[in-house]
Amino acid sequence: MHTTASTDYTSALRLIQCLEQAGYKRLMVIRVDFMMRSDYQHSTSILNIQSYRKHLWNNRRGKPAIFRHCLGYVWGMEYTAEAGYHYHCLFLFDGDYVQADTYYGDQIGEYWKFITGGKGSYHNCNSEKDKYQHLGIGRIRLNNAEELGNLCRYVIPYLAKDDRQVQSAIQLDVAAMGLMRIKVRTFGCSNNLKL
Repeated sequence: MHTTASTDYTSALRLIQCLEQAGYKRLMVIRVDFMMRSDYQHSTSILNIQSYRKHLWNNRRGKPAIFRHCLGYVWGMEYTAEAGYHYHCLFLFDGDYVQADTYYGDQIGEYWKFITGGKGSYHNCNSEKDKYQHLGIGRIRLNNAEELGNLCRYVIPYLAKDDRQVQSAIQLDVAAMGLMRIKVRTFGCSNNLKL
């Protein structure tokens, strides 16, 4: 793994560890991929798509029905010729309060479409959990080695992978991977994780 990708991976694992240390027993991990509709993919700049992602996270307080129990999220940017610049996002919810992962994934995706003024589209990976050989999304019990291992060995590394096409984003001072979290019961974990 490239040094930056390795650092990003470590930061994401630290977030999971801090949530566990804060007393959370179950996470509802929802993966939604955000992209632009095909007719807007190549006319949307990397700065525009980053702005949309920031807008979604910064406005979460205005959508308590969706984000009330969201503990944080991890995102990775990728570029492909077919989809242009797009995001893979993991939303980490308190699993004691959120059970309907497919519903929440669709609600987040529809909010993305709203923020982009109808130019955006999304893929709710939780609606196709049966397609994953190593399921690391949905309900993750933090004391279950297999579930936690799948999240940490298969899902997070995909977001943290080194994408050479996104290097132009880094040159423009646009982050290619990151994480955000809201204040949680920390019990010794830093509140100043990489944002």
